[in-house]
Amino acid sequence: MMLQELGNMNRALLEEIVQAVETRSWLYTRICGGVLLIFGVRWLYAKFLRLNRFDPENSFSALDVCRAFAHYLKPSGNLAESAKVQFTWNDPHPVGNSMKLHVKLYQRGKPYLVHHVEDVNFSARATCGGTPIDVAVDVAKENSQKSNVISLCFTAKRAGVYVFIIRISDKLVSGSPFVRTFLAGSPDPGKTSVVQKLSTIVTSNQGHTQVALDPFDEFENRCCVDSLCLDDFEMTVTELVRECKPEVLQVRASGLLNTLFFSKTFAAGIYAACVTLKGRTISGGKFKVISLSASEFEEVSQCVGQKKSEDHESYITCVGSEEYSKPKKVFAYISSKQLVLREFILGLLPVRFRTFRVSLATTFDYVGMNDKLGFPAVTFTDDNQASVTFASKDAMKILSIFAMHLSKNIGGSETFVDKQEFFYCAMRRHHNISFLGEAHITVDRSNLLSSSMHALRGSYAWFKKIRVIFSGEPGLDHGGVSREWFDLLSSKIFSPETELFVPFSNNPQALVHPNPNRSPLMTLKFYEFAGKLAGKCLFESSHSSKQFIKARLSRSFLAQLIGLRVDYKFFEYDDPDLYVSKIKYILNSSVNDLDLTFTEEEFDNNGKLVKVVDLVPGGKAKPVSDENKIEYINALARYRLVTKVKSETQAFLKGFNAFVPEDLIMIFDEKELELLLCGVSEYDVKELQKNCIVSGRSPKFQKVLRWFWTIVGNYTQEEMARLLQFTTGSSQLPPGGFSQLIPKFQITEDFSYNILPKAHTCFNQLNLPDYESFEKMERCMLVAIKEGSEGFLLG
Repeated sequence: MMLQELGNMNRALLEEIVQAVETRSWLYTRICGGVLLIFGVRWLYAKFLRLNRFDPENSFSALDVCRAFAHYLKPSGNLAESAKVQFTWNDPHPVGNSMKLHVKLYQRGKPYLVHHVEDVNFSARATCGGTPIDVAVDVAKENSQKSNVISLCFTAKRAGVYVFIIRISDKLVSGSPFVRTFLAGSPDPGKTSVVQKLSTIVTSNQGHTQVALDPFDEFENRCCVDSLCLDDFEMTVTELVRECKPEVLQVRASGLLNTLFFSKTFAAGIYAACVTLKGRTISGGKFKVISLSASEFEEVSQCVGQKKSEDHESYITCVGSEEYSKPKKVFAYISSKQLVLREFILGLLPVRFRTFRVSLATTFDYVGMNDKLGFPAVTFTDDNQASVTFASKDAMKILSIFAMHLSKNIGGSETFVDKQEFFYCAMRRHHNISFLGEAHITVDRSNLLSSSMHALRGSYAWFKKIRVIFSGEPGLDHGGVSREWFDLLSSKIFSPETELFVPFSNNPQALVHPNPNRSPLMTLKFYEFAGKLAGKCLFESSHSSKQFIKARLSRSFLAQLIGLRVDYKFFEYDDPDLYVSKIKYILNSSVNDLDLTFTEEEFDNNGKLVKVVDLVPGGKAKPVSDENKIEYINALARYRLVTKVKSETQAFLKGFNAFVPEDLIMIFDEKELELLLCGVSEYDVKELQKNCIVSGRSPKFQKVLRWFWTIVGNYTQEEMARLLQFTTGSSQLPPGGFSQLIPKFQITEDFSYNILPKAHTCFNQLNLPDYESFEKMERCMLVAIKEGSEGFLLG
């Protein structure tokens, strides 16, 4: 009867038993003996059934017995119960290292060997503060093809409490979830900064001046001051008026406030200060300190607070490289907007000699005492004119008023975040409105730019909350439609296909610049409209409705918007082909024999010479030599990047300044303005994974690929930017992200071992070698993207 039942068993059950036997070949002998005993001994039946929750008093069939025995052979919940988790680090542990933990599998006291993690349906999840942490999971094989150890590898970069949830066959491993703590690492000079970044601090000699620090590790975790070595921090103070030995100050710690600070009472004078960590200057660590007497400090504070100033008699001794044999008498007047140096003709008629804006683009230096005049001398410099050196008995007052006006203009700090918040507040105060109602406009998708210009031809409509209806599309705009319209419109305006803004090369990922060779149909009104759209973007953002334009604007164009002087260095970003082929050659080689003059030749699309332009007056007769070649490439930059697009830039500024006051936008540099207008690039690893092309199918490469995604998944935004720059040549993504990257991001198998990854930037291709361990691969990738040069194939 029993044999008959066995013969009638369904095929699926037999295959289940066979599979279980094959996965346990080392138990084959015991299995055979066990089967004989099952069919011969009743008490063994009961044992199996009891193990599998059958009632031994009830009747059972051979089918039940076989099912029970198959269940005995298969990986089951007892794997999760008997697994042992081994952490390879002590708790708590500092961040910054590749960490590994092992899960050892056992069944009935014996090692349970597996080939792949899928054999036991293994899964692991790690989080820190609710944020997922990418973990690489693999069987820890050494000399054999199987192992009972599954390794989990990850990199701890974020300080906090980590939670590990480990499952086998959807059952929690005994002891799961596991909790471990990672602490901030050692403070990093590049991330640690002065709390209130200012290039000049004005103080009184009657009280203590404190300089507070924010200590952060290399992964931007805030350090606990109680665990820091205070001897690593120093502030060196050097008096500039008198030649004295530099004074070194030691940092103090406030455990209650978790703050570090330096404190000193400065005698009247001007000082250069430098804050260092382990001998390296921290962010914002170099600044000047001007200490005034109590009466002078009060006088200066009143001038700044009441926005009043008097003329300060001064004597100009040098302009640029030209020194005056006889000092020129002028009067320095400082307002919240500018420093004006005026001379009086016949002592009556005031004439402006020089004007410097009160902005970050203007810098000053203390030169020393002028022996002839007996007054302190200072030099003012900006990017638009030659520097001016003058001496005055009120030099310290002039510098203090300038520095305090500048600090007030930018909100008291020179960090981008602080300036951004100050800018938004100032924008709201300037316009003194929230929104003047709503403006309902209808636009045509097929003719978006022209129809939008027509719909917004009234100036007041720009300052209203714009509600958009697309022609022929029913629906109400509760914010989503207008955001779509804004994104589509900004993409249209700054697209090279529209011909308003074009790159200098055929690279679709290049930065765009105003087009001097645009179609006659694209009048300056289009640039004014583009400027209004950019200004509207900042107006919206200042009212908590964050809006960014989809554009990759050239650095030189952004610099012109804030009044910075453009020089040859902008070619490196805006026209890299010209920079590599011509500018670098001129910089690194002798040009005496090249027969160059201060001219620029312009050609049409067929290569025919159209005209020759003088870069300076009389440029055709002025040869370029090693002595004046910097002047030549600077003149070339100003012509190509500024002069050729002057009318387009002025039209853009006309629209832009309708929203943004000229003096307000000047608190930013060109890089910060890009962040303000275009937002911070966010790199989504899942988007990269979805839009990349992978070439390579070998088992070794699949292992390396799994490690790659784990490593990249734990990268900071800065490290992702470096990876993108290493692979594509630029840290900027197109407006559509990785999906619009041309060519696609490619990951290819490199048939080498334990060397740095290679990159072909022409093809956006990353070649990954094989590595002996996760830790080795992570180190090689970091070296490649941060410091690497050897082993790179930069196409």
